[in-house]
Amino acid sequence: MNSTSIYYLGSGMIIAAIALALVSAISYIVVTHGKPHWLRPARWSVAGALALALGAAALLLLLFIQHRYDVRYVNDYSSEELEFRFRVAALWAGQPGSLVVWALVGLLAAPLLIRRTRGFEPYALAPLMLLEAALLLFMLLRNPFLPTVSEAGALLFPPDGRGLNPQLHNLWMVIHPPTLFVSYGLLGVMWAIAIGGLWRRDYDGWVRQALPWTVAGWGVLGLALAMGGYWAYESLGWGGYWGWDPVENASLVPWLTATALLHGLVLQKAHGGLRRLNVFLAILTYGLVFYASFLTRSGVLANFSVHSFVEVGLKPAMLTTMLVLVVASTALWLVRWRDVPRRPLSEALGSRDSAFVLLILGFVTLAVVISLGNSIPWISANEGVGYAMQRFWGRFFTLDDGTIFGNEPFTDGRFSFTAEFFRRTTPPLAIILVLLMSVAPLWGWRDSNRRKVWQSLRVPGGLAVLVTALSIALGVRDALSLVYVFLASLAIGTNLTIIVRTLRSGWLRIGGYLAHVGMGLLLLGVVGSYTYASEDLKMTIAEGDTQTAYGHTFTYTGEEVLINPETGQQRTALRFDVDKGTSNHFVAYPELFWNARMATWTQTPAIQRSLWRDVYLSPADSLPAIDPNKAQLGKGQEAKIGPYLVQFAAFEVTDHGNAASADVGASLVVTDTRTSAVQTLLPKLRLEPGQPIVELPVTLGETLNVALENFSPANAQVVVRVDGLNLAPIPAKAVVDVSIKPAIGLVWTGTLLMFTGAALAWLRRRGELALGGVVVRPSMWQRVGNVMAGLRRAAPR
Repeated sequence: MNSTSIYYLGSGMIIAAIALALVSAISYIVVTHGKPHWLRPARWSVAGALALALGAAALLLLLFIQHRYDVRYVNDYSSEELEFRFRVAALWAGQPGSLVVWALVGLLAAPLLIRRTRGFEPYALAPLMLLEAALLLFMLLRNPFLPTVSEAGALLFPPDGRGLNPQLHNLWMVIHPPTLFVSYGLLGVMWAIAIGGLWRRDYDGWVRQALPWTVAGWGVLGLALAMGGYWAYESLGWGGYWGWDPVENASLVPWLTATALLHGLVLQKAHGGLRRLNVFLAILTYGLVFYASFLTRSGVLANFSVHSFVEVGLKPAMLTTMLVLVVASTALWLVRWRDVPRRPLSEALGSRDSAFVLLILGFVTLAVVISLGNSIPWISANEGVGYAMQRFWGRFFTLDDGTIFGNEPFTDGRFSFTAEFFRRTTPPLAIILVLLMSVAPLWGWRDSNRRKVWQSLRVPGGLAVLVTALSIALGVRDALSLVYVFLASLAIGTNLTIIVRTLRSGWLRIGGYLAHVGMGLLLLGVVGSYTYASEDLKMTIAEGDTQTAYGHTFTYTGEEVLINPETGQQRTALRFDVDKGTSNHFVAYPELFWNARMATWTQTPAIQRSLWRDVYLSPADSLPAIDPNKAQLGKGQEAKIGPYLVQFAAFEVTDHGNAASADVGASLVVTDTRTSAVQTLLPKLRLEPGQPIVELPVTLGETLNVALENFSPANAQVVVRVDGLNLAPIPAKAVVDVSIKPAIGLVWTGTLLMFTGAALAWLRRRGELALGGVVVRPSMWQRVGNVMAGLRRAAPR
């Protein structure tokens, strides 16, 4: 099938899927007006849209696998050198592929909603299918099936593609981007259910339906953020996992509001509070999901982010869709405002009601601050606003006017905050959240027995004091860091206490508390790895030499070529033998190589991981060995060889009577820097067919000879050598940044515990009652948990 046929087939499937999604949405709307016979075409349209979207995705994947570089999207993101897994991952390297993943999640969720929502079905599926139509429309606007054409419009059939950025040749490229867009899809289902609840005036029933999707979306989005951080840490070489880059922040903001929503839904499910606020948080969260995608995929942040996947092309369409989604959802929320019944919350300060309200307020405040910082490039680009904003914000924070990444300053006043803004504003705001996470699990919904709360705090409080004292002994002195260490340790202790108590009722009920423990560990890891990480120590080590840093000895043993066994691709690594005492030895291979396809240097750090800290080696440069007795010169260039300054003037060629035999000479102007004497020399190379090249040196002084060692007519370069100086060669050197990252293992451990807690919470919510009294059958794991809980209750005491 040629590229033109592929274009028509792929585009046709997308257009048909959009049409069926719209037919399904319209049919469901008709069903809500008392015409149930429209339910069948609505469901068939859902199935058809799903089948066509799957077909388009499968066709696109097949094009990557078959190396169809005559299709522009494949040509832009794939190449012959790519391993199979990266050829598959190239599918979502650009806008269209990531959009199809996002759309497929919602389309795959639609049949599940049909099976489980009963009377709620048309109210949830109508907004969901409208959303799917919009996402598929985005994919069509950035059509991945366009053929590869020349500037004149002629079809091209390239033998190879442009390939992926070298930094994307990583396992995390295979799993991180799709994980992120799966979370976006899951949160889209949550939004559709919330809108369905408003539409149907079912202000409590939608909560039970939405909770599993909210927990899943929140957990998967958190996992995606952690994957991105780990990817940056182990691949980019700058030594951190969170740089407050605008693209990173864009996905963090909806995670924060999703966290607020999750707590609000739990409170509403417990006793019916926060009905109005929860719907608003659902709308806000998905609006921020769209806003995150708009910022990162529309090109707004292209000059302020290090991420290479920032593209242009969808700004008007995404902005319009986002505004329609938010405005229409908010309008429906306002129309239903008076209809939503209210249930007063407890006014007791020591109640979970109060704690949850404060938590929600804190998470939303953090989201607003980070979103403001992220949006400044877009806001300041408006005419007449940028320079005024620069003058105001510049008094408090360091600003980026576009020059951080080596560009010229913007002339329209556009600017962005640097990471300093977020590092100064977010830690103080988050303290109240950590405090509530520490003590609120011990409180009752309406009020608490203060004596019992204080008793429950004795052991966790003692643990927190002990950990804080240990931190001080280890060198922690910053007051804010010590506050975080104390509160995070207290949160771990109190939530472990609740976990022990809750296990009697079944281990599926510990998910939220386990997530709190994970968050506490993560915070301890952040304090250690960011606030008290060592400074980067730049070392220049000659081959064979040894230097000492941070209690370790580093011996550079030279470059090694690492060969990928699957593709045969070669990468250059710098080998270091690292020792700490006699029993702690390892070999580090930080990679530093030139990628000719992308015309860029690629560096990958080497990390030696341990339980309490990592040794981090980031390569900066590799300096080849130098023979001071010779120099490589271009025409008109000069270089110093010993006490002589040598300049290459021109080539001189002497024929031997035939074209294949000649003497090639290099006219050199040689200046003795000791006496200022100048002379012109003409060392030559004799070239004869079938004979080895013969050097014809010339004398320099009484004991030295000047020889022409090599030449390149194409580059007008020569290699000149002075024999007799006997200068000692300068060995090859490696330049590497070395640092120690304490407690960073707690960051990854805490993240995994948070995701495990989210998974347990999802299993629990999935097994609870659905709307209308329909019982969802418990999962196998829930049944096992219930059996174990029964056995514990029946055990003799």
